[in-house]
This record gives sequence, structure tokens and C-alpha cells, in this order.
Amino acid sequence: MSKIFINQVGYLPDADKVAVAEVFNENETSFCVKNEDGTVVFEGQVSDIRNDELAGGKYGVLDFSEVSAAGRYKICYDGNESYAFDVKPGVYKNLYKSSLEYFTLSRCGEEVRDPVWGHKACHTGPADVYGTKDKRVADGGWHDAGDYGRYIVAGAKTVMDLLLSYETEKNMYGKTMSFWHDELSILDEVRFELEWFLRMQREDGAVYHKASCYHFCGFIWPDMEKDPLVLAPVSTTATADFAGCCAYAAKFYKESDPEFADRLLKAAFLSQNYLDTHEDELYKNPAEITTGGYGDGCAKDERYFALCALFGATGNAEYLKKALQMRKELQENPWWGDGFGWGCFTGFGNECLLRLEDGVLNALNVEDRKIADTLIQEIKAAVIATADKALEIAESNVFAYPMGKVFWGSNGAVMDVGHCLTMAYDLTGDEEYFHCFQRQLSYILGVNPVDYCYVTGFGSNPMKNPHHRPSGFKKRPMPGMLSGGPGTGLNDAVAKEKLQGQAPLKCFIDHAGSYSTNEIAIYWNSPLTLGLSRML
Repeated sequence: MSKIFINQVGYLPDADKVAVAEVFNENETSFCVKNEDGTVVFEGQVSDIRNDELAGGKYGVLDFSEVSAAGRYKICYDGNESYAFDVKPGVYKNLYKSSLEYFTLSRCGEEVRDPVWGHKACHTGPADVYGTKDKRVADGGWHDAGDYGRYIVAGAKTVMDLLLSYETEKNMYGKTMSFWHDELSILDEVRFELEWFLRMQREDGAVYHKASCYHFCGFIWPDMEKDPLVLAPVSTTATADFAGCCAYAAKFYKESDPEFADRLLKAAFLSQNYLDTHEDELYKNPAEITTGGYGDGCAKDERYFALCALFGATGNAEYLKKALQMRKELQENPWWGDGFGWGCFTGFGNECLLRLEDGVLNALNVEDRKIADTLIQEIKAAVIATADKALEIAESNVFAYPMGKVFWGSNGAVMDVGHCLTMAYDLTGDEEYFHCFQRQLSYILGVNPVDYCYVTGFGSNPMKNPHHRPSGFKKRPMPGMLSGGPGTGLNDAVAKEKLQGQAPLKCFIDHAGSYSTNEIAIYWNSPLTLGLSRML
């Protein structure tokens, strides 16, 4: 019998509805969709049947987008039935809510109140300032991933995704849908991280790369980790990400808390001054610190992002001119292109400029406005080119996987590609980009060859054993977390033992020991949240 892979969370009535099935007999191509009482509501033909190297088998596409009536359904094909799934308005609201609650549950440095995941304030008190005899308090921030470290570059990507999610809600729905807690909003949650950012800034504007213990702990509860804390050396990437995030975030708090908005802007100016007067300080873990390094071989994309955000915050053309020069240098020595990631902030710089209000550009003199207009047209072309490449790759395989490689953190990258695709859709109105984005979301939620919904607590077959210390300690998964997903590097002992010889998209195992395929991270959850904000 053929296995059928569906979006296990469900589909919106007017959205694309695509599933994938294994195909053992190419003469058997008819499938149907049945409702709860067994009535056939749609009949179709399996299309695009091919041997898929990424998935390791023969698969075909089942398109049933015509099914738009709200209800609960199953797909039947070649003697097998799919999991039951819903078609209904608001089908992603609970998932969206849970993906956001994950950040609240991941707070560090203060008491977390929750009947299951609550804990006392953890990782508090003075930390060693590495390489000195000084100590400094830097409480706060979100636990980064499966570990309890807090990293500026990872937090910065997360902050930007969540702020863009907030803007998406506001632009699409006229108000934000902060229904996770009555007393919380996205801006409250982001502020919690930004307050920690401010504690990580040195008096001269430089920003410490991370706060963590010297080494990873075992699978213990957050407030059980009592090892000494350390602030790692400053880095250019952390300082630039800090400057860009603070500058971009300031406008969100201008009305509700002008004093906080002013603090953010002043901090951004101070960090940018440090960047203007210092050569790159690229981070590498000292031998005494073995927690996540988040090292980056190029800081130009982070510098570009900071300049774009500062231009957007101030309208000062000097920032724009510097951003233009930095973008030229990026194009001469491309690093990650125009995408998104903790090590690639070019996309966020682009988005800062594309989201500028017309009034900012109109406030410039004629010569500077020409510079801005030229840069923005170039950015639009780059965004579309990036999306076109993802579209081309997605069309080359049955599961619409949008990247040429399958690597550590691939699921987060899939959602980052979805971000690029929605940007291209917004710029052009071309529905093809949005259709592809919907397939990326469905891939994450079950239309993948390992048949998992990659988000804990959701779907008929969710992953249940994330590499995540609170979940490991409780022996149950915290809900709303996106797994890192398949990675062909097999970078941990469990993956090496269990996944040798598997096709790329099957290089995944739901095992807490497989940190290279089944860890979680704030900067993987945040693009999921951003993508879901388009589907509410």
C-alpha cells in the first residue's frame, strides 16, 4: 500500500491543498477525498510521478485544492488512507499561539509561571567577563535552543522575525492577534529579549557575543544549572546585530514607551559608533568555553543590516550611503546572498529598506533620494532572484524542498526560504511564489518523506523526543517547538549509527540524542511564527 503524506495540522478553505504519496504502481493514479461519514467529496489523479533522489523513492503529487468546505477528511489512494485532517478557517491559530508561547516558556533569569514548564529564576547573578577579573550581571533573554546559553546573533534573528510577524499581523488584520496570554503581546515578549540585549552592551558600544556557562550541562531543569556564568568576548557580528535590532525595534515602542524607544536608539547609535571605529572582530570560542560558538567568517552582512535599520530609524542619508557601499562589498565577495539566517542578515537589511515609509525617502534631497531609489530597485530584483531560485529547486523534487542541500537546521532554513517567497509575492503579486510558500509550510507540518509533523504537540504523528533539556528532564516534549530536521552531515553519534545510507530528506531521527537532526532553536521557531502569521 502507498503511504500518503498530508499536512497534519490542516488546510485553510481557500488555500492550496497538496499531499504526496509513494507510488508503487504507475497505472494506479486515481485517488479520492472522503469526509467523516465516508462520502467521496473529490476525485483526482496523482500527478508529477517521478523518482525523487532527495526522498529516496518514487512519489507523486495529490492536489485537492478544490475541497474548500469546512470539515474533517481523509485521502484514499492505492488501498491506504491518510491521517484525518481538517479544512477550516483558523486552522493554524493554535499552532501560531503555541509557537509564540514557546518563547515565554524559554525565558531565562526570571520565574516562569506555568503548571508544567514553570521554573524558578535561573542563571542569575554576576558572570565572569572573559579575559578579565571583572564580573557583570546580564540576566534575562531566551534560552537559545536545546541548551541554556543565550547568544546575541541567534536572538537578533529571532527578534527580527517576531517584529516582522507583528507587522504582518497589523498590516493584514488591522490589529495584532495576541491571543496567547491576555497580559502578553509579541512586543512584550520581544522587549524581554531586548532588555537582555541592553545588559550585554559594553560602555563603549561593543556587545558581548554570548552569555552561558563555560560548558554544556546535562538534561537538567533550568534552575538546576549552577555552574559559573561567563560573558564571551565582544564580536562585530553581535555588535552590528544589536545595533540593527535596537534601531529597528525602537519604532514599535515609540508610542507606548517613548523612554524605552529612546534607550534603544541611543544604544544603537553607540554600537554603530563602535563599528565605525573598529575593524572586524570575528568570534571564535576561547578554549575554556565550549558552548555554542555561532562564529561567522563575514561581518559585512551584519554591518549592512545595522546601517539599513539606522537609516530607516533616522532618515539620515549618511547611513544609506554607507549601506550602499557595504552592499557593493557584499556583492563582490558574496557570503550568504540575500537570504535570512543567524549568520546571514542581508535579507533583514533589505527588508528594513523595503518597509520604509515613503515619507522617509521623500524627506531626502534629490541626490540622496536617487541613491535610495536605485538601491531599493536593486534589492527588489535581488529578492525576486532569490525567490526564483528557490522556486526552481522546489519544482525539481516532489516534496517541494527549496534548497539544493539538506543540512543541520534545514527546517528552519525552509521557513526562511518561505520568508523570501512571501517577500517576492508581496513585491510582484505573482501567486506562484505564495503557492510555493504554502508547500514549504505543508512540508514542515507533515508533507515530508519521514511522515512527521516537525512541531511538537501538533499533528497525528508529531516528533516527541527533541534534543531540548527541559523536555528531556520532564520526559515529555514542550509543545510548539520546530525540530531542526534532516541533515546529511550526520553530525552526532545517534545520527551516525541510525541514519547511514538514508536518502537526504530521510536523514532524521526523533531521538533526544540526535542534536544535529532533532534539536530546537529560537531562530528556527521564529520564521515558523512569521510564516504562520501569513496564514491566520
